[in-house]
Amino acid sequence: MRIAVACKGAAKACLITDCVSACRRDTSSGAPRLPDGTIAGSILSMDRAVANVQHFAGVALEQAVEMATRSPARVIGCDKTKGSLDAGVNVLMTMIDGEVVFQR
Repeated sequence: MRIAVACKGAAKACLITDCVSACRRDTSSGAPRLPDGTIAGSILSMDRAVANVQHFAGVALEQAVEMATRSPARVIGCDKTKGSLDAGVNVLMTMIDGEVVFQR
């Protein structure tokens, strides 16, 4: 992990996860599995991915968050259309599941 981040840099390295709900799945082996033993996704949450890259690759929090947000958006080409939060930006409203949870 350390070598990959050193070679690519935070702007080109992406943190991704296929985290699934482990509800009603056997996770004793560290991954959710179907009844026949087939791996059925992962239980790695994005916050754990950020913490892992900080710990195992020595990446600063700011770089780790970039690797989880801006870098993947850039790779799939939506960084220009979806926008981002930058320092000094005044947040006007925050919505979760279609409900306003903060409004200035």
